[in-house]
Amino acid sequence: MVVDLEYDYNAAVASMDIFSQQDFDSIKEWSQKLDKSKYVPKDLTDKQLLVFYNACYGDLDRTKGCIERYYQIRKNAPEMFDNRVLSSDEVQPTVEALEYAVLPEKSCAGYDLIYHRLHSTEPSKYHLEPGCKLLFMTVDACLNKRGPQPGYIFLFDMQGVKLGHLTRVSLSSLRKFFQYVQEAMPVRMREIHVFNTEPILDKLLLLIRPFMDKKFFDMIKFHHKNEDLEKFYETVVPRCALPPDHGGTLPDTQTLHKKCMQTLKSMEPYFRAEEEQRINALPDKKRDKAMEKAFKNLEID
Repeated sequence: MVVDLEYDYNAAVASMDIFSQQDFDSIKEWSQKLDKSKYVPKDLTDKQLLVFYNACYGDLDRTKGCIERYYQIRKNAPEMFDNRVLSSDEVQPTVEALEYAVLPEKSCAGYDLIYHRLHSTEPSKYHLEPGCKLLFMTVDACLNKRGPQPGYIFLFDMQGVKLGHLTRVSLSSLRKFFQYVQEAMPVRMREIHVFNTEPILDKLLLLIRPFMDKKFFDMIKFHHKNEDLEKFYETVVPRCALPPDHGGTLPDTQTLHKKCMQTLKSMEPYFRAEEEQRINALPDKKRDKAMEKAFKNLEID
């Protein structure tokens, strides 16, 4: 099954600030000659390769490194990247406990906006790994439909986060999360804004700061509950691009979340095809084991 992204390739190339056909062709040739130990599929489409090329600003070495890390991390973190089915026993509780959205409007600078927060504030309902899975599915959905973009801003709402949530976090999973976001996720990350910072913020930073490099940490902007956000609306994200809980005019977050989940549900054939493509790129023994596991997941679902 071909991994076919929905965006218009020619329109995307025409809108990119950096593109060289010669460089892009060299990336294609390189990807097809890689040893299987790199886990990179040889049948990557032009649309797949273009999102990496754009994310790395056309830098060939960075693009190659990003592609290798992308497939290496996805292979080593099946709990975040495999069996991406909303109705599965693993994912369904998180669909109900958390909220995600690709916001329909853009930032002041024309960047895409990804939103995330708790829906249930009960710590026992929080599970990091399926939470990461849904976040990365949401990013993949945005790339699938919109293609290469000039930038992304992530918006996280901390309201309701408690010490009990932090005690449920696996350090190994946290490490994989930050490795993927910083080294492999094929987007131009511009800023991360954290709203409604809770008193628990200091403890949260103690937990996650060791996994972040300085450049990434410097992208994060914190906004306390009573902060005046007028400057934020004027210079970063306008009110028309935000839900009501953040002073905006979009539908409420639960409505946005349900729409996002409908999109992810409709994309399950794409997620299956992408997983099969990764499995087929594995060395023979690893491929056989991965295929067996994937078939078992299909039987369960």
